[in-house]
Amino acid sequence: MFDTINWHSVIAGAVLAFAGWVVLRIACGAGLRWSAAMLLDAALPAACFASLAAATARPVFAGVITLALSGGYAYANRAKLKVLAEPVVFTDVFQAFDIFRHPRLALPFPHKGRVLIGAATVIGIFVLLFHVEPAVWPLSPWPVLLLLSLFFLISWAVGGRFSTRAATALRKLRLSGDPVRDAANFGALGMLLTYGIVARGERAGRQAAALPVVRSTAGHFRQAVAQPVVVVQCESFFDARRMHPAISADLLPVFDRCQRAGIQWGRLQVPCWGANTVRTEFAVLSGMSERAIGLDRFNPYHRFVSVPVTSLAWRLRAEGYRTICLHPFDRTFYGRDQVMPNLGFDEFLGEEAFTGARRVNGYVTDVEVAHKIAEIVQSYGPKVFVFAVTMENHGPWSAPREQPIANLLPDVSLPQADKVALERYLQSLRSADEMLGVLTQILGEKRASGVLAFYGDHLPAFRSAFAAFELHDFRSDYFIWGAGKGSGIRKDIKACQLSDAILEAWRGPVATTVAPRFWQGSKTA
Repeated sequence: MFDTINWHSVIAGAVLAFAGWVVLRIACGAGLRWSAAMLLDAALPAACFASLAAATARPVFAGVITLALSGGYAYANRAKLKVLAEPVVFTDVFQAFDIFRHPRLALPFPHKGRVLIGAATVIGIFVLLFHVEPAVWPLSPWPVLLLLSLFFLISWAVGGRFSTRAATALRKLRLSGDPVRDAANFGALGMLLTYGIVARGERAGRQAAALPVVRSTAGHFRQAVAQPVVVVQCESFFDARRMHPAISADLLPVFDRCQRAGIQWGRLQVPCWGANTVRTEFAVLSGMSERAIGLDRFNPYHRFVSVPVTSLAWRLRAEGYRTICLHPFDRTFYGRDQVMPNLGFDEFLGEEAFTGARRVNGYVTDVEVAHKIAEIVQSYGPKVFVFAVTMENHGPWSAPREQPIANLLPDVSLPQADKVALERYLQSLRSADEMLGVLTQILGEKRASGVLAFYGDHLPAFRSAFAAFELHDFRSDYFIWGAGKGSGIRKDIKACQLSDAILEAWRGPVATTVAPRFWQGSKTA
């Protein structure tokens, strides 16, 4: 058999696959510096080439496809790094199908023409090479079965029985937890595999340290009158007046009133930029720091919350509250339909709860969300907790708004597309402020007096505009408000500290007792 193999084709295919790996390493800044991690980084391209060659008996075809896939990955990695200041991480791979389910969310920033041309080119090469290149050895299912068996064995050992040992060993390879730095040290694919293996190996221990509170701890708190608690995570919200002093001072009048008369307010340090909403969402709900979550922090909803995990919802549910999550979008996005029960929510209302609701740019408006919250509070009474995730202000901000922009944006030098997007973004902030007007009205009434917490999940991905305005503070904004319950104290906090602050606003600590932290956190690095 070996005498009949065209070794020139085999060598050519292997060189092409190797070239793709080298291009990818150079693109992420890893270069060709020798390290033990290089073997891990080369594993995926080698497996891809070997599998395709074994299945087709066409090594040049396998090499070209491996090269094309490596180039496509390098492009995606570079595009994400440019927009979100972060390379592709292991949880992104599992969200790949969202590109087809919700392309407006998954591909708002890459050049769509380049993506389509690249995909069409790869498919064309695939078909052409498969027909042009002859098989260089007799086709047989045995090489494929042997490779698949080897892959499954390694996956079972590393991801199952020996996952903890594998994670411990990889941690010793100078793993920093910073994906940019680790991609430069391990290579893009090496970092991808390392993060996935370490997250898997450490997950059970971190989950065990984050068991939810299911019993009342009222003895540690001053007893308070039952009152609704409403927490709103507003998509891409921040006080945009920070960008430029000429932006209209009356942009957010209700937001300003809630800060002045609220319990506390300030800047919120969030664990993401431009996207990855669930990172902030989970941090606020769970009270867990990024250090405590480990490498699952890149998308805690992927695997970490596959079991019940501590949360603000569990805490209030233990006090007899009805807990409801409200999100006017596809309930399966990010797997929220599976995750929310594990975060202590009795009900999860998705887009189906907003039939006939008014929309802007395809998304349910913030004011419609506010009216739905008001309905829930009026229906369930004072012992209800509502956590709402809005969508109106999600980018891209390209569709025309119903209302004209008047005196909101100063005359600044920006590309026209950026200026139009920023104008529409500011109008969306106005809509968020209208939402706050509805919520403060219903929660300010005596029969429904309660606590309202409001914050932005991350800043919008306006990199060029922020650079033009010299804005370097990428924290979002928050406040906690209750009618007549505060004097507007400023406290800049992290997202994971907001749940404690909400609980303190709901029921303050007893003067003679130190109230326990909502979640003490893991000591595991």
